[in-house]
Amino acid sequence: MNRESFYSALKSSDILTCYLFEGEEEYTKESALRALRSAVLKDDPTGLNATVLTDPDADTLIACAETLPMMADRRFVLVKECSLLQVSKSQDGEEKASSKSGSGDRIAEYISDLPGTVCLVFYVKGKANASRKLYKGIAKLGGVVSFEPLDQTMMIKWIAKELKSYGKQIDRRTAEQIMFAVGQDMHRLANELAKLSAYAGDRDAVTMEDIDAICTKSTEYRVFDLSDAMVKGNAAAASRLMADMLREGEQRLMLLSLLQRQYRQLLFIKILSNERMSPDMMSKHLSLSPFVVRKLQPLAQNYPVDELLWAQNLLTDTEFFVKSGQIPEEGSLEQAVYRLLAKRMKEQVS
Repeated sequence: MNRESFYSALKSSDILTCYLFEGEEEYTKESALRALRSAVLKDDPTGLNATVLTDPDADTLIACAETLPMMADRRFVLVKECSLLQVSKSQDGEEKASSKSGSGDRIAEYISDLPGTVCLVFYVKGKANASRKLYKGIAKLGGVVSFEPLDQTMMIKWIAKELKSYGKQIDRRTAEQIMFAVGQDMHRLANELAKLSAYAGDRDAVTMEDIDAICTKSTEYRVFDLSDAMVKGNAAAASRLMADMLREGEQRLMLLSLLQRQYRQLLFIKILSNERMSPDMMSKHLSLSPFVVRKLQPLAQNYPVDELLWAQNLLTDTEFFVKSGQIPEEGSLEQAVYRLLAKRMKEQVS
């Protein structure tokens, strides 16, 4: 089942005896785990009926699940880092059998007839191994809950709901700006939304100006600022932004890679704009959000196609030369940025 189906069942008090929480979106997975624990234990402050196990063997898990709850209807047993649901690989990258495979058979058999006095939850970071016997056993019970990254529409709804809990409102464009500036890691977004709500004070709505004033910008966003300064031929601003990122510990190779991606996107947007493709169609074609396309399109319009192609090749070659040891990493980013700036300023003069 997906996240929505899980919450719908939970709202109806339809709680299974066994679950597997897996998927790439850790924030929503953690939130769902807290909601399930609260529903099972009914906010029991003692914690006597809650147990956390880390990769237990069959005897330990079964003994815990069979223990009757104290003055409650159910126990809540959480199993973390279960090797029986993970892909174990040898040094050559080949999948190998878990050392607990015999224990796994016992656990897989046991969960098919769990007592109604327990809610057993297997929690896996990232994706679980669907080929394992235990996974198939939980899936047969209907207990596999997959938490995948939210799409843009769902993310905007989540941002609005999160801010509403602080008594704040937000419009769609401002929510898109938050995602663009901060990134889409939901743990980080949650922290930034809390900061925004506090900064807004008595005001009902969060604004673009609030984001600029208080939010900690992602590296990707700062690279966008860097490319924006380079488009304008503003060497002082570009040098300052680049120096700030390097001083704060960002790696030159990573920044080169992000800058290369930025110029590649600008090149594609420029070509598609010349073909009169709409921003919405570009968004689908390039797998970018419409908001990002709208942000990049004005930058792309300042470049001729051949300059963007030259810039893309320069950044690709620089990254290759560093990785192949032909040039040192030290100074590689700076050299590429200053060459791009010199080219830009020359184009603007001509």
